[in-house]
Amino acid sequence: MACLLAALLTACESRHEQLQKQIEERHAALKHHQDSSLLAAQLNVEKLDTQLQQARWEYARLKRNTDAAYAQGTATASQLRQATLARLRRDSLQAAFDAECAKIRYIKKRQEEENKQ
Repeated sequence: MACLLAALLTACESRHEQLQKQIEERHAALKHHQDSSLLAAQLNVEKLDTQLQQARWEYARLKRNTDAAYAQGTATASQLRQATLARLRRDSLQAAFDAECAKIRYIKKRQEEENKQ
């Protein structure tokens, strides 16, 4: 009977060690995934920021020209369409930029929570 109990305790301890090792491996994998996701999001933010600045400049230029032509009564449908499409592109890039920034904030928050534990 004592032999059986000793074997059971040894098996439980062995299983516990295996589970602890798996937990540590998962924590390491999570950290790696968070770090790589954070880096990718930061690179995306840099790229989107450049595109967004360009889109803002382009929209401002088209809007200024379209408004001037509209005030004179010479605005064409093509000019209005170009200004509208430029605004849509700017707004789309702004939404993507905001989403990537939120992703970065979320990942950093989760990393801080993991570090506290």
